[in-house]
Amino acid sequence: MRFKQFLLIISSILFVLSASVESRAAADYSVFNKRPRLYFNSTRLEELRSLKDQKPYSDFLKIVRKRGRNEVGSRVPNNLLLFDASTIRRPADGLLDISFYYLITGEPSFFHIIEDLLHLFSTNPDWAGNSDMGPAHVLFSMSLAYDWFYDKLSPGLRLLVRDAIAEHAENFYDLTHNKKIWWSQDRGLLQNHNYVNVASMAIAGIALYGEDKRAVKWLDEAERNFDAVLGLLSPDGASHEGVSYWSYGTLWLLNYYMALVPAQGLDKVRESGFFRNTARYRLYASLPGFLYNVDYADSLIIDYYGPGCFLRCLASIFKDGHAQWLASKVERERRRRTVLWQDYLWYDPSVEPESPDNLPLFGWFDNLGILLSRSSWGKDASLVMFKAGPPQGYLALSKGNYPGSHIHPDEGSFCVWQGRKGLVMDDGYVLKKLSSSHNLLTFGKFGQLGEGGTWFIQEDFRKSGGRVSRPRFVSGNGLQAVEIELAWLYPPAVRPKSWKRAFVVLDGADVFIRDKVVPSGNRDIEYYAHLSREARRSASGICLDYGSGYSFDFMGKGFSSSLRRYSLPTQSMGKSIPRIGMLYTATSSSSAPVFILSSVARAEGGCTSSGVIKSYDQASDIAEVETAAGRYRIDFSSLSVTGN
Repeated sequence: MRFKQFLLIISSILFVLSASVESRAAADYSVFNKRPRLYFNSTRLEELRSLKDQKPYSDFLKIVRKRGRNEVGSRVPNNLLLFDASTIRRPADGLLDISFYYLITGEPSFFHIIEDLLHLFSTNPDWAGNSDMGPAHVLFSMSLAYDWFYDKLSPGLRLLVRDAIAEHAENFYDLTHNKKIWWSQDRGLLQNHNYVNVASMAIAGIALYGEDKRAVKWLDEAERNFDAVLGLLSPDGASHEGVSYWSYGTLWLLNYYMALVPAQGLDKVRESGFFRNTARYRLYASLPGFLYNVDYADSLIIDYYGPGCFLRCLASIFKDGHAQWLASKVERERRRRTVLWQDYLWYDPSVEPESPDNLPLFGWFDNLGILLSRSSWGKDASLVMFKAGPPQGYLALSKGNYPGSHIHPDEGSFCVWQGRKGLVMDDGYVLKKLSSSHNLLTFGKFGQLGEGGTWFIQEDFRKSGGRVSRPRFVSGNGLQAVEIELAWLYPPAVRPKSWKRAFVVLDGADVFIRDKVVPSGNRDIEYYAHLSREARRSASGICLDYGSGYSFDFMGKGFSSSLRRYSLPTQSMGKSIPRIGMLYTATSSSSAPVFILSSVARAEGGCTSSGVIKSYDQASDIAEVETAAGRYRIDFSSLSVTGN
C-alpha cells in the first residue's frame, strides 16, 4: 500500500511539473491588446515609416506599389462570381500590397481601393469555395487590413469585415480541427496547402483576439498543427516538393511564426533544423548565375514567391550573411520582380551580406538524400544533382507520414547543368508521374511505387512498408560519392533482388554512374537518360552540346540503345508547355547480374572525341576514365578515386 501511495505521489508531482512546463511554454495571446498588432506595434510602425525614403526600402515600396496596382487592375470587381480558388489570390494579394503601401506612405488615392476591396470580400461570402488556399489568401489579407486600419474604417464597414473574417476563420477551424479535408490530415502536414490555410486562420485569430471568443481556439488549433509540422519538416532544410513549392511553403511558415513572435517568441524557429538549414538548401539549389534554380518534383526553375523576403527573415534570425547575400543576389538577377511587402518588414541591415566563395562547393542533404555539387560559384559553372532516399525523407518516413501531391517517383535520378543550361534534365511539372520520365531504371516497363497518376500515389508507397536503407556518402578532395540500394522502391511483381546505384562526382563537373542490378527473374531492364535537345551521336558517345564539350557515354553488356527526340506534356503556372529533348534509352533482358557504367563528363578532346570511359572491370568494380581534367581510376566498391 505504501508503495502504491509513493507511486501516486510521484505521478502527481510529475503531472504538476509537466503542466507547469507546458504552462510556461504556452503562447501568451494577451499581448495582442493594442493595434496594430500584426507584425508590428505602433512604435515599430513609426520606425518603418521613417525608412520609406531610404534605400533599399524605397526600392521595395516601388515594387509593392506596382504589383498591387497590377493585381487589382483598373477597377475593383463588383462580385466574385468569375474567380476560382487560384485566381482569387490576385485581388486578395492586391489588397495586401496596396494596404501595406498605403500604411507606410499614406498616399491618399489608395485608401478608397482598400475600402472597395474590403467591401467586395465582406459582402460576397463565397470566396471560391472557402476551403483552400485562394480563400486563405483572402482571409490573410482581410485580417491584416482590419488590424492595420481598425481606427480608420467606418463603423459599418469594420463590422462587415469583422464578421466575414470570423465566419471564414471558423470554417477553416472546422476543416482543420475535424480533419474534414486532405490538407488537414496527416498526409497534408508536409504540404504547402496546410501551411497557407492554417496560418491564415491563426492570423485571423490575432486580428480578432479580444473581440471574438473563438479567436483563442483558432490560435490553439494552429499551434497544434504547426507543432506537428515542425516535427516532420526535413531537418537538413531541403524540400521534397522542390524549390518552387519550398518557396511558397516557407513564406507561409514564416508568415505564421513571425506574427506569433510577441506571444511565443522565436524559440521554435531557432530550434528547428529545417529553419536553421533551409537558406543553405536554397543557396546550393541555385543554378549558376543565380537567376534560376534546380527543378525537380513538380517545381519549376523559379521560386513561386520570393525568395528574398524570407531569406532576409532567416538572415535576421540566425545572423546568416550568406542568406542575406543570396536574397539580394537573386533579386538583382530577377530585376527586383520578386520583392514582396515582407522584404520591407524583415530586412535587417545589421546582417552583413557574405558571398558563398568561402563555402564548400557541394551540399549534402542527408534526410532527403540530395547531393548538389558545382565546379565553382561562377555563372558559367557546372552543377550536378543526385536524388536518393524515400520520397518524403527519412524523418517523416520513420514517423509513418506518407505525403503525396507534388513529389515524383524519381529516386536515383540525376541532373546536370552547364551554366543555366540543362544537359541531363528533370521532367518538370508533368501531367502524369512516371519513372520513365526521369534518369533512372525501370523493370519490365514498370517504374517506382507511386507512379501512374496526376499526383504521386502515396497509398502504393505506403503499402510497400518503406524498407529504406540509408545511402553511403563520402567526400573529399573534389570528390563526392553516393551509393544507395533502390530495389525497395519498385512493385513486388518486378522488384529486383537488388539495384545499387553508385554516383560519383569529380570537381562538381564530371559524373560517373555505376548500376549493379540483381534481377528477381528474367526481366527487361530499361535505362533512361533525358538529354539536351542538342544531343547528337558522335564517335563512341553522345555529344551533349558542341559548345560545352560534355559527352554522355554508356557501357552495358547486352544492351541495345536508341536516341530520339521526345516531348513531355508539362504544366507550368496553369499552362500546358511541352518539354522537348533527346531521350537515350538502353534495354536488355537478363536473369543474371547486370552491370552498367555511364558518364556525363567533359571529354579530353571535346565531346566529338572518343569515349570518356576507357575500361570497366565488373569483378573488381573499378573503372578507368579520362576527362578534360585528367585520367582517373574509380573504385565503386569503396567510393574512392585515384589519379590526376
